[in-house]
Amino acid sequence: MFQTKFRITNLNCEACVKVSKMELGDVPGVKDVSIDLKTGIVNLEAEREIAWSEIESVLKSVEKTAEKIN
Repeated sequence: MFQTKFRITNLNCEACVKVSKMELGDVPGVKDVSIDLKTGIVNLEAEREIAWSEIESVLKSVEKTAEKIN
């Protein structure tokens, strides 16, 4: 399994979390997504390595932005 951790920078409410989680969960290979509303931290678990450009594209489709964290 591959794990990716990043921050969504413009989460405002539970609906934002829900739609972001749903869209990220639809990416082929993604098995689990957890998002903390307070911090914006996303933990994404997948069968394959998910390209950063793919993450950005999916989030852009729901008007969200993200930043990499270490």
